Amino acid sequence: MSGLVSYGGDPRVVAAREEIERITASLALVQKRLLDELHPMAQLNGLVHHIQLDLKLPETFVRIGLQRHGCYVAVENYFTVDARVAHRLDSLAQIVQENKWISNAIPKEAWIALGAATVAAGFTNSNLTAQVVRVGASQLPLREINRVGGLLPAERVWVNAEPARIESPPKTIAALAHRLNNRSGHIRIEGYETSSGRVLFMYLPGTSNWLPFGSGKAFDLKSNLELIGGEESSNSSRAAHAALSAYGARPQDRIVLVGYSQGGLLAASIAEQNSNVVGLVTIGAPVATSQLPANLPTLSIEHSNDVVPALAGETNPLTKNWVTASRHIDIEIGETVLKAHDISSYSETAGLVDRSNDAGIARIREEILGQLKGARALGVREFQPLKAVS
Repeated sequence: MSGLVSYGGDPRVVAAREEIERITASLALVQKRLLDELHPMAQLNGLVHHIQLDLKLPETFVRIGLQRHGCYVAVENYFTVDARVAHRLDSLAQIVQENKWISNAIPKEAWIALGAATVAAGFTNSNLTAQVVRVGASQLPLREINRVGGLLPAERVWVNAEPARIESPPKTIAALAHRLNNRSGHIRIEGYETSSGRVLFMYLPGTSNWLPFGSGKAFDLKSNLELIGGEESSNSSRAAHAALSAYGARPQDRIVLVGYSQGGLLAASIAEQNSNVVGLVTIGAPVATSQLPANLPTLSIEHSNDVVPALAGETNPLTKNWVTASRHIDIEIGETVLKAHDISSYSETAGLVDRSNDAGIARIREEILGQLKGARALGVREFQPLKAVS
């Protein structure tokens, strides 16, 4: 297994990057202003002055160019190799988005071939797979995807209480990942009493039903389509709110959300709408475009060759309260890249997050787990999220 790399979560780095970008922009303006002085009409004003200026300009331009290049190198070095490649691909995707003639000029057959190649690449052990998916996903018609979800039959959603195994309060990120019940598909809620009041830790699993309609689990394909399309009231989101109500959540309770795959996307959606959310951990989830509160401590764990996080179409932003931890998953002959999305692989990565001394990871990790400082367990419950055609 490859080592852990990360970016974000360190205010010093974010501030330094913003300052470097500001200086780069200022240097560009200086260059433009000096170029304006070379305009023939400008030369007519103060001939001696412009002769002196013309003698100095070549050396000045070289110096400014070197400064801008140094700024560019410094900014790039704030990202890991994987993140830099992904951000360059994001730029490519943005170019395609802003210039529709490019996609219109490409024959439909070529797009189909690209899709087929992407699917085929899914069975290879390559970061390129996820990066190609990221560019392709940036072109997804999200509004139309949302409409497709709306055409499917309306469904009734409810939760059944299930026996829950009581464990000691989590002290590590790996312990949070361990509590995700993806095999059973249950939502788990743990309550704790602290000096600052009650805090609830809510664990949201991944997709457990890939059928677009019919009876089964609420974390279904329809919910995936709705969440990716920006819909707030998906089957899974209604199940999550039903679980909170059944647990007895209070308006003043603080909430920490931990979600895997669709559960991570749902957790980010809830965090966007609920000011009571004080911590967010997403695992293998496409959350890059989520509009999270700027002050929300967020930890995203992603594998660089996992295609699911790439479905967001972008890479996670570099901010002081959002840290992204990633690594490449080695895949043996005969295995598919889907191994990179396996919860067991992510559990191992969570252990690496706990052992990391990266400033951004350490800061966000402590802010999230610090919600349990001096906590006394109140109770734990699990809920089976169900649905049926009404």
